[in-house]
Amino acid sequence: MEIKTFKSEFVEEARVLASENLEEERKYVKSIPEDSMVWDLSYFAENELGIVAIDDGRLVGFLCWYFPWEGAFDTQNERGTFSPLHANGAAKENRYRIYQDMYAEASKRLATEHVGILGICLYAHDEVAKKALFEYGFGMRCKDCVTKIGDVDISLIINSDINFFELPLEDFYKVRELRFSLNEHLKDAPCFMQSDEEDYRHWLERVEAGDRRTFAAEKNGEILAYIDVGDEGENFITVNPKMRSLQGAYCKPEFRGQHIADDLLMYVEAVLKAEGYEYLGVDFESFNSTANRFWLKHFEQYTNSVIRRVELSL
Repeated sequence: MEIKTFKSEFVEEARVLASENLEEERKYVKSIPEDSMVWDLSYFAENELGIVAIDDGRLVGFLCWYFPWEGAFDTQNERGTFSPLHANGAAKENRYRIYQDMYAEASKRLATEHVGILGICLYAHDEVAKKALFEYGFGMRCKDCVTKIGDVDISLIINSDINFFELPLEDFYKVRELRFSLNEHLKDAPCFMQSDEEDYRHWLERVEAGDRRTFAAEKNGEILAYIDVGDEGENFITVNPKMRSLQGAYCKPEFRGQHIADDLLMYVEAVLKAEGYEYLGVDFESFNSTANRFWLKHFEQYTNSVIRRVELSL
């Protein structure tokens, strides 16, 4: 097996392999939209960080990266990069070795670019690829999940005394306290996702300017929980006119365990179903135990992103 630099001549063959890997995952997760199409890979032929594995003249694997950036993965100043879902793949035969050999070579190249933290998005049911990378020092970081919206009967909502509704843009400020609470939750153990206060406030300004839709659960004038809905999520599967993605959610701790978040999600699905949407996605950190328990009750996971920090000596 020979490892080469990913160049434009490999783009189409790699895209075909990525499409085959997608179909493997669809056997486990039927909720992935049937018309999902792997994105063009030409971008990754530009930075010369990507590699391919060639065996007997055939491309059997590829591993590509975004251009590195500073402050990656919620760090303050670490330089990092990421290989998104469509930018890596391997043939079934000998997949374990293919991923390990590709990473071994890629890690040399990334080190010369002073990349100390890197992530790779894999299909959730590709146990071979995950094991290959876990044994090379990676740990899980994120999950992407999806559900096909079925027939929703909102008469089944348990909390009939709570008002579920979509907030108009001018009322987005009403969930500001809950958004800050979510940010504080992510800073705390076991997540430890530190965020710069100024950057967070700038993000909040964009949200309140209307880059998403917000749904809320309210009782006696108090908002107990909210869910944000946006056009797309973090990978090519979510960029689909029939699909929407959840981009944030929070329920006040004192109201958890009362099915309020479940009811709010049911309401959101009913609204989206009436508008013609067929799929709903969500992504979250695997170490966020609250999110992990809640979302996996309602969605099927189809990706696991893994991450590794390395101590650079170059």
